[in-house]
Amino acid sequence: MNFARLIATASIAVAAVASLAACGETSNDAAQESPATASTGSAAPAGNGIPCSQAGDLSGTPERKPPADLPLPPGGQLYMSKGPFGKTELFFVAKDADPTNLDGVRDEAADVLAKAGYKIERKDQEEGSEAEAHLSGPHEVAIQVIQLCEGKVRVKYTLS
Repeated sequence: MNFARLIATASIAVAAVASLAACGETSNDAAQESPATASTGSAAPAGNGIPCSQAGDLSGTPERKPPADLPLPPGGQLYMSKGPFGKTELFFVAKDADPTNLDGVRDEAADVLAKAGYKIERKDQEEGSEAEAHLSGPHEVAIQVIQLCEGKVRVKYTLS
């Protein structure tokens, strides 16, 4: 593993820890990030089909916009950003989707990036809980898809 990739991996780990630390918060940001995780401390099943009115401000304007070379999936609403944490930034997109098709949303988000020149490194999923993809390109990108609320999923982009 080259030094740059090692640094990128460490940055993603730091962002993941920061994201997990937010799970115990009682602020709106924690609810917007993952309603089920914020209230239960557990990642499965995310959202539990809560009404979207209880999921926080999904039409919010994020502090930061993603880089121009990071296309988002069609039909998604960018509603929150976090960071930067060093070179790592987080972007959250709400998208109308069937929560039983998390891998389909993940594949769509990864394919949009692949068409923009990113390389899909790996994909995985926890059935009924989350689906993830890791890509390399202009940025190292980790995509995580979970249920957000009734009829919506959350696509989180971790860039480093």
